[in-house]
Amino acid sequence: MNWRMIFVLLAVFAVGTNALIMAGIVPAIAEGLNTSEAIAGLGLTVFALTYAVIGPLLPIVLSRFGRRTIMAGGLLLFIGGTVLSGLAPDVTAFMVSRMIVAVAAAAIPPQAAAIAIAISPPGNQGRALGLLSAGILLSVATGVPLGSLLGIWLGYAGAFLFLASLGIVGLIGLFFIPPTPKSAKATLAEQFAPFRRPAVLALGLVALLFAWCQYSITTFFAPVLKGSAGITDIGVPLLLVIYGLAGVAAALFAGRLIDRFGGYPVAICGFTAITLTTPLFSLASTFLIAAIVVVLWSLAQNATFPAAQVEMGRLHPANPATAFALYAALLQAGGAIGTAVSAGVLQALGPQWIAPLAAVASMVGTVVISVLAHRLRSRTRAEESLVENIPDSVPLK
Repeated sequence: MNWRMIFVLLAVFAVGTNALIMAGIVPAIAEGLNTSEAIAGLGLTVFALTYAVIGPLLPIVLSRFGRRTIMAGGLLLFIGGTVLSGLAPDVTAFMVSRMIVAVAAAAIPPQAAAIAIAISPPGNQGRALGLLSAGILLSVATGVPLGSLLGIWLGYAGAFLFLASLGIVGLIGLFFIPPTPKSAKATLAEQFAPFRRPAVLALGLVALLFAWCQYSITTFFAPVLKGSAGITDIGVPLLLVIYGLAGVAAALFAGRLIDRFGGYPVAICGFTAITLTTPLFSLASTFLIAAIVVVLWSLAQNATFPAAQVEMGRLHPANPATAFALYAALLQAGGAIGTAVSAGVLQALGPQWIAPLAAVASMVGTVVISVLAHRLRSRTRAEESLVENIPDSVPLK
């Protein structure tokens, strides 16, 4: 691994933890801002919606700048927004701070992915994105418990200031990363052209369905597992930690598989495994069985994510950050849809139906990505056959 990746990973970890830390300190935020927990919790919704709307546009608007410059600007915005989150005097200022952090969060990971590819040796792109996924998943494993602990030790303001300090370290680390090539110059129409490509839209739909399934389960971990396995309040965050740690291992191992076999085979196998394991959440009857299901599901989930992301970047090689931004935005949109649908299912049918219906989204995703891979493979073979059948007397231009 290129040692400079450490700073890229730190920046991604700080951004991911910032999004998740609120789950552990919402009560403290509500008390500090003299509002209800429901209103304080809307900071998560504001963050997700801002990210989903702004995310796909940022790489296009900022395409004239170098990736390192964009990431540095994003980290400065992240630091400022996070400090404001900790020191906000009222609810309005706090919500504005979450919008600022969301813009930074939308800017940083796509550029981080593009930088990771640029500074990695040829043929190691899968491993590079696997490492980035591991950083994100480590934030999943530590975000909620870290937020709870920092909230106890430092108060919610101290928790946000701690994350701002991580952003400062990541910003300093950018000086050690060599400048990466700027995106190829293109008109605005050319920049938006990939969004009209059927393959890009199909893979974007896959990202949405992936997040739909993932957020349906992770958002409602407590009611789903309490209903099936009788998990206690302590057991839920423990299972989330297990999910995150298993995901880190999956992301690191998946990177090697992606580099060897390609993104589509790994993603198809991962989606199939997700579809098979998701309904098991409603059947887990003990903590041990629930833990096994969580591990298997996390391994499948977190091998699929970098595999599909690699292929998304390859669909737009001139500016992969644009493709990564669209991918990330559709993940946020899918998460919002999955959370809303599962909330309705919880109210209307009960927690036991959340997992089976989430598996339907995964199953559709499996079909979509399988068809997409088959068509792209058939097109590639047809092009290779056409080249091979050109007579030797015909000059190739």
